[in-house]
Amino acid sequence: MTDFTWNNLKFWNDHESFRPYLDCGQLDIAIFDAVHDETIRLHHSNVVIGRSTLKNPICVIANYLFDTLCHDIFQIEAGQLKEGLISVGSRNLFETDALDPEIIKRFDNHFTYRVINENYYAESEPEDSCHLRRILRWYRDFFGDASDEASILLPIGALRALRRLTSFSCGRALVLSGDKGNNNHEQFRGLNDPHVAVHGSFSVMVNYHAIGLYCTSRSGFVLHDPQEEASLKVSVLVFTNQEDAVLATFQPSTMGHQSSPFYDLGRVQIHNWVGSDVERLSAARSLAFPNLCRAFSDSITSFGPNDFFVVQKSMKDDTERPTLKAIVALLKLSNWDPDVFYKFRDPILQQVSACTIKLRNDLCRNLPQLWRQHFMLDKNKDVAFEA
Repeated sequence: MTDFTWNNLKFWNDHESFRPYLDCGQLDIAIFDAVHDETIRLHHSNVVIGRSTLKNPICVIANYLFDTLCHDIFQIEAGQLKEGLISVGSRNLFETDALDPEIIKRFDNHFTYRVINENYYAESEPEDSCHLRRILRWYRDFFGDASDEASILLPIGALRALRRLTSFSCGRALVLSGDKGNNNHEQFRGLNDPHVAVHGSFSVMVNYHAIGLYCTSRSGFVLHDPQEEASLKVSVLVFTNQEDAVLATFQPSTMGHQSSPFYDLGRVQIHNWVGSDVERLSAARSLAFPNLCRAFSDSITSFGPNDFFVVQKSMKDDTERPTLKAIVALLKLSNWDPDVFYKFRDPILQQVSACTIKLRNDLCRNLPQLWRQHFMLDKNKDVAFEA
């Protein structure tokens, strides 16, 4: 597990629940700046992970990471691609301490835009310049009509992190990412300055569509949750580093009848991306991973973390007193999550003494599993006492 500050690593290192795994070597921790660091030095084993040091593909879980990394701002207006420049000041006329962290609450942002070309990243991102050029070209071409306008955040920090992480395993990786953001390019229409959320730090919406374009440009594919009304977006990225082998999957013999939407993808050249061809290319590549696609469909698309959050919040906030039977059903849906149990501890305690023996047995039978899954983060939440 990685973070970029020692305080968080120290918390993990000293946590008794992690100790058995740290002691036996199954788990290690490290400081890692996802945007700048080229290597990861593991704290306990002292092993250094760098470019091409791992033989097997890596699995990366990026939970609410990308929204706080650096982003670039672009707009397309009258067929021209423009970069956005931000000037940051304070709403106060004078600040006595320019280093006061509270200034973040008084940010006054001003944006200006100037015309650029698609080779914007040629010097600053030489390793990824061809992929970033394709991404900018895609947006410029898609929104290039005189009547079209678009505002785009490009998560350059996330793309740098993905480049560094995938370099550890020769370009092969599976990335599971959850964050606030958008994966539908239609959401980018119109000329608008980006919203910067302030919450102790600051963050912006993640453009998962651009991340998917980047992954596809690098011979991989992406699975997006198509649900648009969701505060949490989840996507899976697969980097194969096997362009020739992947393109072979587009041959008609493996795609089925000639009427298949993937029939002609063998003749789609990656440098000629237009419109939905990129999505079709990604979808065709995903066919080589049917088990992953099924797992994503079952666990994310059909009913995912955002759906569970909506159900839980509705029961907690919109129902005066949810029934114990409904709470047990929610606990089962959460796989007996200790945090869910704690949130509903009051109605559970109020009803458990008067409920049926069968319902009480259903609850009590699963309390040991709930306790085994408890990971203490907040000492004020005494799950053991409540259980």
